[in-house]
Amino acid sequence: MKSSLILFITLVQLYITNAQKANLVLKNGNIITLSGNGSRTSALAVKDGLILAAGNDRTMEKYIYTGTKVVDLKGATVVPGFNDVHQHPAPLYSWDKPYATLRLDTVGSMQSLMALLKRKAAITPKDILDQPSMEHPIEITHASGHLSAVNSTVLHQNNITADTKDPSGGAFERDTKGEPDGIVKESARRLLKNTALDFSIHPGFEEELQGYRDYFNLLLASGITSLGDCWVTPEKYRIYKTLETQHFPMRFNLYIGSYFLSDVTSGKIPVQHTDYLTVAGIKLFHGNSLSGKTCWLTEPYDMINPATGKYDYFGIPPAMTQQELDSVVLAIHKAGQQMACHSNGDREISMVLKAIEYAQRAYPRKDARHRIEHCSIVTTAILESIKKDGVIPVFHCYMNELGKQLMVYTRQKNSLLIPTQTALQMKIPFALHSDYPISRFESMTRLSSAVNRTNGDVTVLGAGERLTPEQAIYAYTSGGAYTTHEENKKGKLIPGFFADMVVLDNDPTGVEPAVIEKIKVLATYIGGKEVFHQN
Repeated sequence: MKSSLILFITLVQLYITNAQKANLVLKNGNIITLSGNGSRTSALAVKDGLILAAGNDRTMEKYIYTGTKVVDLKGATVVPGFNDVHQHPAPLYSWDKPYATLRLDTVGSMQSLMALLKRKAAITPKDILDQPSMEHPIEITHASGHLSAVNSTVLHQNNITADTKDPSGGAFERDTKGEPDGIVKESARRLLKNTALDFSIHPGFEEELQGYRDYFNLLLASGITSLGDCWVTPEKYRIYKTLETQHFPMRFNLYIGSYFLSDVTSGKIPVQHTDYLTVAGIKLFHGNSLSGKTCWLTEPYDMINPATGKYDYFGIPPAMTQQELDSVVLAIHKAGQQMACHSNGDREISMVLKAIEYAQRAYPRKDARHRIEHCSIVTTAILESIKKDGVIPVFHCYMNELGKQLMVYTRQKNSLLIPTQTALQMKIPFALHSDYPISRFESMTRLSSAVNRTNGDVTVLGAGERLTPEQAIYAYTSGGAYTTHEENKKGKLIPGFFADMVVLDNDPTGVEPAVIEKIKVLATYIGGKEVFHQN
């Protein structure tokens, strides 16, 4: 009996000893844990992908054994891995591929734009571009993804003339004679069935998969460890499932496009919640573009309506009526799914909140955490409803890139533009996002925009809504985790949480706000494993 007790005690002691052995120890750093306002420590111990302990260098010594990797941070700053909860990831291809996206963010003049388009046309097979004539159809998409500029060839191919009526939820800009001038807005883009994008050459699955790997590796280099894809098709789900199977080191949260709700309810797209792949909910569109100046407002835009010559432009009403929206939201809610609904203007957002309240009355669900994506122009009353209904705003933060387009919203008397600080003071949980490719995904660019809120020069858009650097970090990490019901396992550097960490060459909370964007990512860890290291 005595020998059995001794054996039991020995085994327990051995278990405790092994449980204290860390795989990784980071020391001599400036670690922002986010466990509380201003919380800092100098060292972390990691075991089996989780934070084992946090403290000073001396207290970490007991976790170091043979085989423990010890990293001297040499004073570098560590923050939780960034969580970009709303993106539209796309594969990267080399320039010579006909299906490679031609990005125009570096174009500075009409002359350089024409030169770039000519280069692209020169390497694109003629059997793609020369239909039905020898003139190239060209479509250029606005940064928002909600507007297009097309040449006359595209208009002719699609029989779009002065007699073509604007569809519900969309519009064609027109000249003084009523002829479409090539600017195509919102749902009107669906009428562009024959464009330069409609060609038959597509990448194979393996090439597409590698294109996604290349893109996601750029995110890792930016310190992004979790991301939300906010319009996933069954085909795209296959890409993510393959990446998970191959142990690609990133945490994916998928929002399936509302067109494919039946694929989720039928099990064609399995509802799963793993550490690296989660089918988080359903993405829905209700409303239009902020930077494209088409979202629907209660107060008029600070711009002249070209159709009337007056300040009476309120944007484009959404395609769905309240009754139609209620029906769609109810179906998502009744299916037990979290909804992530694109909506920018206050009139659009009010409709979404009414639909959520309608669904909750019909089928009460606790902690549904339905999301409003972008949630850009609101009122105090809207924020009060958001708080009451437990809705999560996922705010834009791209003033530094697209701020000049937002100046038309700054003089409205009763509206708030991207009210991050107000939401914080009201204790409304929220997250930030890039909406890539609408704005850049680089984490320091996004933090800088949320802190500075400048429009590309020195003009501040909503000074009272600026976040402190630590508040911005929290929104872009812990806030993101809350949107996917993961606030108890990621977004903080505390024991029991994922060891998803970013090492920075400077402290965003200790530099001048203008310097934040210049901070570099030195290393990225996911589950305690280094997945990026700056050479």
